Amino acid sequence: MDRLSTQDVTKLSDEELLARTVAQDVQAFEALYDRHAKTVYSLILRVVRDPEAAEELVQESFWQVWRKAEQFNGNGAVGAWLSRIGRNKALDHLRRLKARPQSDGSVPETLERIPAPESRQVEAEVSRSWDRQHLQEALAAIPDEQRRCLEMAYFDGKSQREIAEVMGMPIGTIKTRVRIGLEKLERSLRAVGYVESGVQ
Repeated sequence: MDRLSTQDVTKLSDEELLARTVAQDVQAFEALYDRHAKTVYSLILRVVRDPEAAEELVQESFWQVWRKAEQFNGNGAVGAWLSRIGRNKALDHLRRLKARPQSDGSVPETLERIPAPESRQVEAEVSRSWDRQHLQEALAAIPDEQRRCLEMAYFDGKSQREIAEVMGMPIGTIKTRVRIGLEKLERSLRAVGYVESGVQ
């Protein structure tokens, strides 16, 4: 799929951006995120009433879009579909909080948010193995914008908020790039047998 200029991408309709997202076009996915993230965040915040949780749930919502964009069936607007995903994430979050045991009667703390087990292993390897040749080769195969975020996060020790400031981008975009970058890195490392499949 041809890479478009930033200006051309912003002219695409939601449906076109989603179609390109199905083909794993990061540029289109980021444009879709930038276009709708604030709306989805506002909807989620009204449900969970916790800004930090809402921000994380936005990331979870768009992560689902990235991995399962083909599930959009074309009925209704893309924006409405994204909002439904966000609302479902918010309601699931509240149900999980309600289900958690509370021995002291306090307000439930925000759900612990951790990456998938495979991503945890990848993150650990990245943190301690930058000098390994196969890891460098895997990183070299990742698009520049994602690789830069991973390098600043794991090599320079910068927080995602600091990376956002350095790159002059919203923190949500940085989180998305780090997550997609880790997914691609994981696939590359699995291909050479460096990361086991099905890690629990």
